[in-house]
Amino acid sequence: MVWHRIEVDGVPAYWAEGDDDLHRVFLAFRVGSADEQLAWRGITHLVEHLAMHAIGGHVHDSNGRVDATTTVFGTQGDGAGIASFVAELSRAFQALPFNRIELENQVLRAEADTRGTALTNPLMIWRYGAATYGLPGYEEFGVGRHTPDQITAWAGRWFTRRNLVLVFAGGRPPAGLTIDLPEGERVPPPRPSSALPGTPAYFRQPGGVVAMNSLVRRSTAAQVYSTLLRSRLHRSLRQEAGLSYTPSTSYDPRDGRYAHVTAYTDGLPQNHDRLLSAFLEEIELLADHLVRPKEIAEIVARVRATRRRTSSTGWAYGNALRELVGAEALTDAYMESSLNAVDTELIQQTAGEVLDSAVVMVPGSRAPSARYRPAPKFSSSGVDGQVLYSTNAPVDSSRLVVAPEGVSLFRGPKPITICYRDCEAMLAWPDGARKLIGRDGFILMIEPALWAHGSSLTAQLDTGVPTDRVVPMPLRPAEAIPIAKTSPYERIRARFKR
Repeated sequence: MVWHRIEVDGVPAYWAEGDDDLHRVFLAFRVGSADEQLAWRGITHLVEHLAMHAIGGHVHDSNGRVDATTTVFGTQGDGAGIASFVAELSRAFQALPFNRIELENQVLRAEADTRGTALTNPLMIWRYGAATYGLPGYEEFGVGRHTPDQITAWAGRWFTRRNLVLVFAGGRPPAGLTIDLPEGERVPPPRPSSALPGTPAYFRQPGGVVAMNSLVRRSTAAQVYSTLLRSRLHRSLRQEAGLSYTPSTSYDPRDGRYAHVTAYTDGLPQNHDRLLSAFLEEIELLADHLVRPKEIAEIVARVRATRRRTSSTGWAYGNALRELVGAEALTDAYMESSLNAVDTELIQQTAGEVLDSAVVMVPGSRAPSARYRPAPKFSSSGVDGQVLYSTNAPVDSSRLVVAPEGVSLFRGPKPITICYRDCEAMLAWPDGARKLIGRDGFILMIEPALWAHGSSLTAQLDTGVPTDRVVPMPLRPAEAIPIAKTSPYERIRARFKR
């Protein structure tokens, strides 16, 4: 591989010869959905759409995308077209077409409606909650509510020269390129939030997928481990047991230091218990027993072959993103030495990291072994305050406690609590219903009609939750609004007649 790092108008730039006659450029900014706040999620995506519209002459050759930590714009064409794209996009962030906001919001809603739910969403939410790296698993609740001032401030903070790297494919960058952006600052990836008291842990999820997500240090050994685990899962689950059609794994960098190793497989409902056991057995075997050197050598050779097939442009792009998140560039010498260093002990050490940090998604009723703790279904404590009883549930089986600092729902002795200061979003319907989403991922759906003397609930919640966390929702059809089965008076009378 041959790639080069230079500066273009003071901005870091990577370039490599292309694999065809086309020239390409990518502008990668260090901002993504993990930098947002749940109640306003979607603002980076909106800025990307507005900027792309502003340079509409390039629409057929250009694209943009937003992931957890980066926003990337790219196009292809001749040298003049590349230079024009860079100059126009730079100017666009400082003069976004606000007359397009409502139309782009419609496009964002349409995009969300056609986008499927990613397999990793529940895993990320259970690990990180409703903040940072858990945010890609949630809806873009801010769409339709961002004002021109908010958009301007967001673009001014994140879309800057120091928060940008460039990638050119097809040869050197065109001469005379200028980056007309504010100076700004390089912003590191966000510090991760956490929704789990410890790992390894598991949670139940409807469906037919068994999956595991782990957090490991970014390394060649972790990449080799991911490939090794995929090979073992394919052999044991597909070839030997016939339990699954698509066992697979992935290695995905999170930030400059850490990456996620994700493994997943599917199977028939009647095989879920066997599938879960066989899936976890392979993960535990790699952590508990040394792998034969011959098997590691075969996997290392496979990883080496994959790396050698990666184009110079691919390496330039990858190293640009590494610099953007604070990781060192990969060189030929480093990659060869790191592959040569992978041995049985290093793989077992990595496998231990995987197992120790594992979050497992379980589809059936059978729990994993005692090695895995259940992810908490309830909060550690409740609030003290006004107690309201359910109008529909059996007497005393459910109660809602509302206090100045938060709200707790008790079903039996255990609560789900959301403190207002930790509420990342509260969805607010005109009929008074409220859904609170806590930073730890817990959700409380509160229907005032279903609680005795609940007429004041809406006002109490609206007073407690910070106004910038409130997400107005549209009118619900009458049939979607629940009705109390008994009157509050009857519920209270039944309680005291016992």
